Amino acid sequence: HMIDIITESLRTIVSSGKGGQGDLISALKQLDDILEANGAELDARLRHFLQNRSYEKALLWIEGGTPEKGICQK
Repeated sequence: HMIDIITESLRTIVSSGKGGQGDLISALKQLDDILEANGAELDARLRHFLQNRSYEKALLWIEGGTPEKGICQK
């Protein structure tokens, strides 16, 4: 499932202090590739978080939480 791949990548990024640099780069690339290839298929809110690199919010949203509203930087 695409959402499982996204979730795993987000967990790698959010906990990047514990992993290796290669894992972080790979996870970021994987998310960028998914967004480019399948962005239209993603939920609009999840797509918004990924496009704005709000990875903690994206992970919280996937796990059923409610991310706080913020000011997105464009």
